[in-house]
Amino acid sequence: MQLTDLRPNEGARKRNKRVGRGRASGHGKTSTRGHNGQGQRSGESKRFGFEGGQTPLFRRLPKIHNFNDVPERDWVELNVGALNNLKANAEVTPDSLVECKLLRKHNNSLRILGNGDLKVPLKVTAHHVTAGAKAKIEAAGGSVELIVAKEIPGKRAKRARQAVERAVEREAKRLAPKPIKQKKVGEPKKKADKAPQPQGGGGGVKKTDAKGGKGKPGDKSKQKGKK
Repeated sequence: MQLTDLRPNEGARKRNKRVGRGRASGHGKTSTRGHNGQGQRSGESKRFGFEGGQTPLFRRLPKIHNFNDVPERDWVELNVGALNNLKANAEVTPDSLVECKLLRKHNNSLRILGNGDLKVPLKVTAHHVTAGAKAKIEAAGGSVELIVAKEIPGKRAKRARQAVERAVEREAKRLAPKPIKQKKVGEPKKKADKAPQPQGGGGGVKKTDAKGGKGKPGDKSKQKGKK
């Protein structure tokens, strides 16, 4: 034993408690002093999304209405190597595969994969066929036909289609040539309407002077000495 091997007994010396050094120090965010207010009470609970009183995230984001949910499809995969037990020139459909017990249940999403070798000509009808599987089926003398899934449009798709249709109708009306009005033969011309006479403060009556000229109503300068 040497002096460098001497160590104090386990538990004889204890490290000082260094508080206020963050969460990595092992004494927590609040340096072992806990919280004030609501945090000191047992059973403290905050609702989901609560951010201390500030506007939460779900209220800061814009509102999106009537969005379409992405339809999920549970694909059932089957390799071409599992089709060798079928009869030649047989029709392979999702229903026939259930009857042959190659599938446990009927599914509207059947996918044919290209693993294995196919030696029997078959007429395969599925929702999806990979390029490798199609090449092997056609090389064996068979054929491939795809089943097109029906799309069910949602509210947003319907409204978007209606908006496009209305826009097309408005544009067609705007670009359509306007009909030209043709005059009928022998139709009498309409007389132009007389312009309305201005109404003044004198009641619309014009007074004449002694010589027969027109003068302003109430103008007595021309009538003096001619009585």
